[in-house]
Amino acid sequence: MGRLEKKVVLLIAVAVVLGIVTILCIVQLMSLESNYRTLQSQYYELKNQYYSLEEKYRNLESNYRSLEISYNSLKVEYEYLKNENFQLKARIKELEDLLNEFKKVPHGYYNPNVYSSRDKSFKELEQFLTFGFRLPRNYKEGVFDCSESAAYLEWALENAGFDAYIVTGPAPWDPNAGYHAWVIVYTKEYTVAIEPTVLTGGLVSKLKYLLTGKAPGVIYRGDKYENGYYYGYTRIYKNIYEAIENYRSVGEWNWWEGYWGFV
Repeated sequence: MGRLEKKVVLLIAVAVVLGIVTILCIVQLMSLESNYRTLQSQYYELKNQYYSLEEKYRNLESNYRSLEISYNSLKVEYEYLKNENFQLKARIKELEDLLNEFKKVPHGYYNPNVYSSRDKSFKELEQFLTFGFRLPRNYKEGVFDCSESAAYLEWALENAGFDAYIVTGPAPWDPNAGYHAWVIVYTKEYTVAIEPTVLTGGLVSKLKYLLTGKAPGVIYRGDKYENGYYYGYTRIYKNIYEAIENYRSVGEWNWWEGYWGFV
């Protein structure tokens, strides 16, 4: 074989090899391109899944915040209701105790017709205190003192048709002497303060009225302790029940207990 022929054969061999290599490269390229498209498809699919998961995460995060706000709100409401329930239980207990104190007041306390009805004038009040009324017993501290005397007088005045109130405040003659109880009456003409502890009745009171024109217990204008009796009280009670409610006990006002009893 000549040199030219050898060259031709070599070139043909090289061309065949290059063709094979080219074919192999094309096949590999096509495979890579197919893999690329597959990976690209998978990428888009994963990307969509990521966006979907990200949206779900945002929604869950939003729901979590909303639930957290609701939880905190419910927690506050729970604590409020818990405290309110505690206060209501305490109030119920307080009212039950108060009701038990009210039950110690004689039934129909303001109903008995012991005294004849008056016309609510100041003159009738003076007549009643002088001739129609006296305390059931003398003053005794801790047993029948100012509070029982005031309660008894208020009961009697109401029974006689007067508009009477129990009042409490610093002692009118000496604010440093402690608290005192007395009675305020609204007549047709005046507001009248009465010191109940002196209303023991008897001939002396009647003679004093006939001689001076002053009914026992009445604090007249110009009396030494007028301001204390008319302006010094700190609480006014429409009836025995308001007084008991304020003191949380009937013990200060129970004039009807003992041998002088409610009749």
